[in-house]
Amino acid sequence: MGCEHTIDVSSYLLGALPEDEVPRFAAHVEGCERCRREMVALGPVVDSLALVAPRAAPPPELRERLMHVVRGEAQLLAAAGASADEVGPPTAARRSWRLGGLRLTPMPVALAASVVLAVGIAGALVLSGGGDDGGSPARTVAARVLLPAAPEARASLVLDGADARLQVSELPPPPGGKVYQVWLKRPSGSPQPTTSLFRVDDGRASVPVPGDLRGVEEVLVTAEPDGGSLAPTSDPVIVARPA
Repeated sequence: MGCEHTIDVSSYLLGALPEDEVPRFAAHVEGCERCRREMVALGPVVDSLALVAPRAAPPPELRERLMHVVRGEAQLLAAAGASADEVGPPTAARRSWRLGGLRLTPMPVALAASVVLAVGIAGALVLSGGGDDGGSPARTVAARVLLPAAPEARASLVLDGADARLQVSELPPPPGGKVYQVWLKRPSGSPQPTTSLFRVDDGRASVPVPGDLRGVEEVLVTAEPDGGSLAPTSDPVIVARPA
């Protein structure tokens, strides 16, 4: 026999069930064999999502629209009849799991596709900076390396929303007793120091660029005494223009 609450199983496992409905649903599951069976079948699929992509929380309004799709698919399955989502006789190609003394059978294919598609779209939109939050994709700006003795050295500035990171490769180490320091220069002033000090490991480094880059004309790198300086003591070895 079907259960009208079965359509809430996927929302519950994905953390999309409204908070005020969670205690009611949890109490219902304790006495509903069908909902418990759906949770056992759906659990491995939901858990596997964490293995294929970093966890990311979509905006609430986007999550609600995606879960509306999932609930709609579940309603279609319920309307098709109590046996629409029954698993057929086992075959060599069908996988199964065990949890304690229970054998776990795959969830209905249509519902599984809806869940994976919904969560995948949400994660992709958030991770790429797209979707309803108005963000923009990260972009990379090539930087100039002003070291004639190191023609293979390369540098780039990766801009991702309010975050910025300097990537370098084949960069020689700073002179003895010195460290590389990152500076921000605006059109109407001298370079301002940042707390970003670094050395290179096999010529490579990935360095956060702190501070607000709005209005910054150039991101500079100089070699400074250990501990950094308040004003540059040498010419820049890297120059990047964020705009």
